[in-house]
Amino acid sequence: MTDDLPERRKGHPYVMYDMLKASKAGILKTIDIMEKTDLDFLKSPYCFTGNGTAFHAAALGSLIIPGYSHEFRVMQSYELENYSDFTGTVFGFSHTGKTKSTVDSIRKVGKACTTIGISHYARSPLIEESSVGIVIGDSPDMSLCNTKAFFDNYFAALEISKKIAGVNINSRALADDLYSVIDGKENEAKEAAKFMGSGLRNIFVLGAGPSYYAARETAQKLKESTHIHAEGIELEEFNHGCTSVIDDRSAVIIINSGRDGTRSSEIARACREVGTRTLALNAEGDFSVEIPQPERMELFPVLAVGFLYTLCYYMALENDVNPDLLRFEDKKYLDFDSIVFPPGAH
Repeated sequence: MTDDLPERRKGHPYVMYDMLKASKAGILKTIDIMEKTDLDFLKSPYCFTGNGTAFHAAALGSLIIPGYSHEFRVMQSYELENYSDFTGTVFGFSHTGKTKSTVDSIRKVGKACTTIGISHYARSPLIEESSVGIVIGDSPDMSLCNTKAFFDNYFAALEISKKIAGVNINSRALADDLYSVIDGKENEAKEAAKFMGSGLRNIFVLGAGPSYYAARETAQKLKESTHIHAEGIELEEFNHGCTSVIDDRSAVIIINSGRDGTRSSEIARACREVGTRTLALNAEGDFSVEIPQPERMELFPVLAVGFLYTLCYYMALENDVNPDLLRFEDKKYLDFDSIVFPPGAH
């Protein structure tokens, strides 16, 4: 990913914006690919793995499985490689197919597991190391703040999960709903970004149940796009320690999956006492946004992410940040990256 920096633009629209707008075509292509892929030979137990955005996408796409199968887990790739003796079927997700610990974990567990590598690149190490490789999407994500890639990975994971759980979900209708949020709520995202303003030091993103990984992914995108410290945390855990560091230069984003309205409202009211502004999805906040609730609660987080990605983009503009580059236009940050991800390893 960081071997080739994206096109460097000077203002809106940045590449991240174009990728958000191009998401639906990639999703529909991914659904087509996954529907044509034969996975009937796979056997439980199952494990979904990856890093960062790809991991969050896989985790959210797998939410429909737990109620149908006890032989299932989600595990970050470094943990799978170094702290697990899992045997079964492993699905590895990586946009570039080069992410070091994802490839390393697939290589290691491949000695005892059937491995399925899912990437946007056909000749990537992940595809080559896996028992079966699946190339998804209609094209790569050209911003380092991978949003289009997240949705492709999410829908690939959802299609796999539908087969494992034997659940009938209309993925194309969900893609329509997602794009309606991205496109139809863009003005609200702009207004929310202006409300959040600039000069924030800390942002906490809260989510419980199915929205936990949506909170983590949103926090990652906030860090990448705005360069503001952000943390994705379980809703109730926020009340244990985080409150000692919030103030009038902090913000809290709350994702209410449907069962968290009362607790979300209490947290929002409490934040006012210390001057911390709150933005709430489907709950009471200083700034509130209504996101459609799908029939299945497990599908709500991807719609929330659609809005929150757009918010991240406009918050980058509010803070005069190019969201495409992750600060890699500054050599010292590229030098950092070259240590943790040598060339060809991300």
